[in-house]
Amino acid sequence: MLLGVTLALAALSALNTVFLGWSTAVQARRAPAVTRTLGATPGQVVTALCTAQLLPAVPALLAGVPFGIVQYRFFSPRLVVPPTSWLLGAALVVLLAVAALTALPAWLHTRSPAGRALDAEPS
Repeated sequence: MLLGVTLALAALSALNTVFLGWSTAVQARRAPAVTRTLGATPGQVVTALCTAQLLPAVPALLAGVPFGIVQYRFFSPRLVVPPTSWLLGAALVVLLAVAALTALPAWLHTRSPAGRALDAEPS
């Protein structure tokens, strides 16, 4: 049961990250178009959008891992905490997943010409 809930939460988190990255890329399409017009490469734009998504993820991980251990201690009669290396590895995997799932929508949006995003008419 716990494995099923964990897998469902992981899948929903991944889907949420993709939608959040997609909406960020859509809402900010004019700013990257301006930066591309001023000489930024599509790779630099993707890196900037990924960094913008990783900034809130790092403090969330730093607060979430200890909070999860405390919460587990509160609800579990016996405490079996994974080794610290596993927790750090999981945190690193989460950060890499956020970066990868954000890079895909951002990369797709930088493939279109910058002039289309700078059009004054609403699309």
